[in-house]
Amino acid sequence: MSIVRAAPLLDARLALAASFIRMGERICDVGTDHAYLPISLILRGISPYAVATDVHAPPLDRARRNAEKWGCADRMVFILADGVSSLDLASRGVRVLLICGMGGELIARILDEAPYTRTDPVRAVLQPMSSAIDLRIYLARAGYRIIDERLAASGGRIYTCMSVVYDGVSRVLSPAALLLGESHIRRGAQEPLFMPYLQREIDAVRRRREGLRRGGADTAADDALLAELGRIAEAQPNV
Repeated sequence: MSIVRAAPLLDARLALAASFIRMGERICDVGTDHAYLPISLILRGISPYAVATDVHAPPLDRARRNAEKWGCADRMVFILADGVSSLDLASRGVRVLLICGMGGELIARILDEAPYTRTDPVRAVLQPMSSAIDLRIYLARAGYRIIDERLAASGGRIYTCMSVVYDGVSRVLSPAALLLGESHIRRGAQEPLFMPYLQREIDAVRRRREGLRRGGADTAADDALLAELGRIAEAQPNV
């Protein structure tokens, strides 16, 4: 059987995560599933080596078969593991962790259990499928700095992806920054997906506030958040 060496096609969500990887960086793809992301980075000549992990054996076997199919299994290692706390990544020269396609709370747990993510010059690229606000709350409290955060649309949904490093500084972010991400607010409508992203979050807060109002609960926090989000929307050009 001939070996296919063209890189697998990544959807916009994974392509965004890949865009945060710099030339020559060795990576660990946590929860790799089909391993398309590390395979693509290797075949495009960006990463020379990748560790692929998964908590379940079947997806890890699938990842190994895909790497063999695309002819890059010799530049990868496959490890059955829950997170990265048990892995010796330093000896493998891995300085970037990719944690994509999981809930924000699970990503926070993986980081929290892995002291290696809190050593210099380790960096993490995080793409939460849900609960991004919970991830930002953890990062701010635990001393991780979000270097950059960008948006991608895939399958009719908008996803965020962030690059973070640990600097030990605990931060207090505004409710809007926790909800949207400071990088997104800073760029605003210069980021093509920002306005639909902002509107999605406004709609979600409005629904939550209405539920609280119907239940007779205090809506002051959501009222203040909606006012802050409204000011952000009004500050954008051509809105």
